[in-house]
Amino acid sequence: MEYLYLKWIDYKTNKKYLIGALFRDKEKRKYYFKMSRRHVEKAIKEKAISKALLPFYDLDKIYESDEIFAIFKVRLPKIEKFSEDELKDFLKDLNMKEYDEFEYLRKTKGRLVTDKFILEEEK
Repeated sequence: MEYLYLKWIDYKTNKKYLIGALFRDKEKRKYYFKMSRRHVEKAIKEKAISKALLPFYDLDKIYESDEIFAIFKVRLPKIEKFSEDELKDFLKDLNMKEYDEFEYLRKTKGRLVTDKFILEEEK
């Protein structure tokens, strides 16, 4: 299984808080997400994040989907709108042979200008 950690960067301190983990099982073509209760509760207690910003509400559930979850999908480019040449250049810039949502998130950390969530590998 492959995984990426969803983290929240506090606007005030720039401290990173672990929110949960996104897993992908390539063989089963499934995605899973599990919140990190201990880390989320700490972030809420320290007022670094609000419960309203959390991508999922149940801190104990392992979420499962055939498609990547909405919080991650909005972080992906709409490659179906790319021309063949644009897609080729796009993949070349990312050093990818073919487009893969999970790999794209790994390479770009899924950054958006609208929030402070990022995806990172374990270091």
